[in-house]
Amino acid sequence: MGGERLTCQDWYRVRRGEDQLAWGRAGSLVAAPGVTLSERALGEYAFMSESQRRELARLLTTLAGDPFGADSASVAHGGERRLARLGEVYVVFVAEPNGIVVSTIRGGPVLDPEAVGPAPDLL
Repeated sequence: MGGERLTCQDWYRVRRGEDQLAWGRAGSLVAAPGVTLSERALGEYAFMSESQRRELARLLTTLAGDPFGADSASVAHGGERRLARLGEVYVVFVAEPNGIVVSTIRGGPVLDPEAVGPAPDLL
């Protein structure tokens, strides 16, 4: 399912605040200090190429340091959720006192982890 953008179902979950509840927190990302990924985001991140993960880790580190800066925008009707973009990749996250929590990563070459299988251990 590579190449999809944020789906209507993703937006529905984000707007209702169900993204974190449904997907849970997987843990902190070593490559990006201050960043916690949901289980779903970890799966999406794991199936990216190494260079894409490095680029995304840089963006996420920037967002963790300044979540309300120019690199992100609020999600309409999404409560505290914010959206950042890296090329064709979209990241939905919430700012917290010690960084950010990423609920979903979509777009570009990101695969659907539910269709591919369990993610490699990256934490």
